[in-house]
Amino acid sequence: MLTGGLLPSVDFFIINVSLPSIHASIGASPAELQLVISGYAASYAVFLITGGRLGDLYGRRRMFLIGMAGFVATNTLCGLATTPLGLVIGRVLQGVSAAMLAPQVLGSVRALFPSEAELARALSFYGVMMGLAASIGQFSGGALVEWSPFSWGWRTVFLAKLPIGIPVMLAAWLIVPETSASRSRRLDLGGAVLVSLALACLVLPLSEGRQQGWPTWTLALLAAAPVLAWAFIRFEAWLTARGASPLLDLSLMAIPSFRRGVLVGTLFFFTTAFYMLFGIYEQEGYGTDPLFTGLAILPYGVGLFVGPLVTAPLVRLRPWLLTIGMVIQVAGYGGVAAVIAAGYDEWPVVLTVLLAGFGQGIAYPRLFNVALSEVAPHQAGVASGVLTSALQIGAAISVVVIGSLFFWVLGSRHGRDAYAHAFAIAQAATTAALAVAMLLSIPRHAHKVS
Repeated sequence: MLTGGLLPSVDFFIINVSLPSIHASIGASPAELQLVISGYAASYAVFLITGGRLGDLYGRRRMFLIGMAGFVATNTLCGLATTPLGLVIGRVLQGVSAAMLAPQVLGSVRALFPSEAELARALSFYGVMMGLAASIGQFSGGALVEWSPFSWGWRTVFLAKLPIGIPVMLAAWLIVPETSASRSRRLDLGGAVLVSLALACLVLPLSEGRQQGWPTWTLALLAAAPVLAWAFIRFEAWLTARGASPLLDLSLMAIPSFRRGVLVGTLFFFTTAFYMLFGIYEQEGYGTDPLFTGLAILPYGVGLFVGPLVTAPLVRLRPWLLTIGMVIQVAGYGGVAAVIAAGYDEWPVVLTVLLAGFGQGIAYPRLFNVALSEVAPHQAGVASGVLTSALQIGAAISVVVIGSLFFWVLGSRHGRDAYAHAFAIAQAATTAALAVAMLLSIPRHAHKVS
């Protein structure tokens, strides 16, 4: 389950360093290259809540298998694409498959490990795997493009996942138990349509607006998003009053720990801007190749791996681990901004990137533990979908807002110093958002969040 859940997250990052190769191979324009990224991210974010609810209704094991089968098929479609349009369509379908797959992992973990100690340990493993996705994706993307087995070039980043996805699907079919507890078999189609439209109206303009100069359609969609969100909430309340089965039980939002987890999670994934801008700084400002760029982010992955392992035994500190991890993460992110602004490279950058990853490695699993600890097992799938959607919305907002800040500060200047200055300013903004999330993460009643 963890390996299967890792793949959708890896797909966010593995494609980044292969974009120049895609441009050269099939003639994709800059707008089409952006759609290769945003098409996946948008469809993934839009359908996460529906994917989680489908697992609650029809079985998480079943939806995991369907999602994994779709993920394998769409990776094949992307790997064999001969036109930019074919690749974009494949990426959109890949995002839909990932949205069916990913919520089942957290939903199953919440249902299979009911006690606090078991859940904390399981989510520590989840945090290790999901946290590693960024560094694995960046590094493996660069390595696969450089290695290019069978002269596949950028296609390798898609086709190389088939030898992983197929065995995982077979193993899940054999050994993963079914955890769905719902007796209802009817999906709230009206709610699914409304929430999908609301998320699409938010995520699509955020993904495409800056690159296209914020045309009228992006502003119209952004204006429609809160209206659709209000309509969704009213529709769900109406269904609940009638005794029907809504897509999202609004009582979830009455759980303080879940509300806090969703809010912190939205700001937590402002870290997505770091991955994007660090890669731009390394390649455009510092002049490194894709493989070296992947290696440069590896210390972050080391920190992500070590953080949960070091803190898992610290039972007494569990209520505070989310905040402790975020304090370390804020220090690391601020340190990265400071050392790059000061013109340092090599070890100062490595150590601050490592510190940032270490803090995120501590905080990431606790974020899920805090958010899901009081959620009933039969609602775990849709709750996981809501939380993961919040993370993706935070990621989309950060790429637009902090990415725009980076390019505004950079302007038309070139050279390492210009890129370092722009990166430092953008990184300071990311650090500020994380500092707000850190303050929100402080336990109000520590004994209730254990």
